[in-house]
Amino acid sequence: MYREIIIPTEKSHSIELPPSLYGKKVEVIAFEIEATIKTQSREEKFLDDIEVIPDFPSIQQIREEGWPEKW
Repeated sequence: MYREIIIPTEKSHSIELPPSLYGKKVEVIAFEIEATIKTQSREEKFLDDIEVIPDFPSIQQIREEGWPEKW
């Protein structure tokens, strides 16, 4: 998969494809991206999806108490 976001400045555009797509049938889809949508980094999305588990030990507690040996 190859994705490129551009801001058109004229009617006709060219894109440079990676060599892995040479000679293959590709589909090009164009649509407007809303400017009001804030893009989040992968880490922000990941952290937003995690719920805090109050009784789960912290990394520091695991290291200090040797938790892997207890499992």
